[in-house]
Amino acid sequence: MIEKAEILVVDDAPSQVEWLVAVLSREGYRVRSARDGGEALRAVGESPPDLVLLDLVLPDVSGLEVLRAMKARPEDPFVPVMILSAQCDVDTKVAGLRLGADDFLAKPFAEAEVLARCAAMLRIKSLQDQLRRAQRDLEERSVTDALTGLKNRRFFDERLNEEFCRAHRYADPVSLIMIDLDHFKSVNDRHGHPAGDAVLREAGAVVRKSIRDPDICCRYGGEEFAVILPKTHLPGALAVAERIWRALGKRVYAIPAGAPGGPAELKVTASIGVAFFPSKDITAHEHLLRFADEALYQAKRAGRNTICLYQAPTSAPPVPAA
Repeated sequence: MIEKAEILVVDDAPSQVEWLVAVLSREGYRVRSARDGGEALRAVGESPPDLVLLDLVLPDVSGLEVLRAMKARPEDPFVPVMILSAQCDVDTKVAGLRLGADDFLAKPFAEAEVLARCAAMLRIKSLQDQLRRAQRDLEERSVTDALTGLKNRRFFDERLNEEFCRAHRYADPVSLIMIDLDHFKSVNDRHGHPAGDAVLREAGAVVRKSIRDPDICCRYGGEEFAVILPKTHLPGALAVAERIWRALGKRVYAIPAGAPGGPAELKVTASIGVAFFPSKDITAHEHLLRFADEALYQAKRAGRNTICLYQAPTSAPPVPAA
């Protein structure tokens, strides 16, 4: 990283900038410069460098104010800031450190110290970047179903609550589709769990391809999938549900020769339940989930391989899915 790192020098003294650019360029760094605070903030906002060397005395605004603005930015990516100053008294250092400065470099500069401190700051940045990538990876894994690659139940619960709260606050609709693969246990029993896992992966991919960009597809558990449809009224939800139902019904799954009962081809149909908000008796995301789940069981009681919209228990005819 050090050979390719980009350093932004913020200073209004041409001779000092020229000297720093020459020293850093010889070391293999890419170097940009800014003459004042406004130019520096624009440069950082447009293309964040790997390191900023910031003079405290600038023509338009103090270096500490520029530092404050830089550190107020979202911290991704992490950009270390090294203060350049002839004022190296304790108060100045404390003020800079409190605002987020990562190091100080006292004037007049010694070439060896400049290079050593820059290298140290870039090592810290590299470690910070690695840590953040690892953290993002862990966060992504924590909400991803390992088998299908879809979002998992934890993500589903959080996102359904968020979408319902948003819909309730802004008087928007939100719909929920619950999907269960019919008689899936027989796939595992007849062909083994590895084959069943392959069917689940393919079915998840089919559901994901059948929905729209704003929709959120999750593996709810076992052979069940869930799709959250933000800002979607009932007709739109039923259209998506039918598209999913048709795609799953057409899918042919190949069982390899090495699996029990293989080689073989099979189809797996799906039962689907749909619920939507605003709707009577739905005042929380838990209600939306419960009613979608109830609609799913209505579809199963109706003979499976169909779509049901939640209705009161006294009248629950299936929605034709032909």
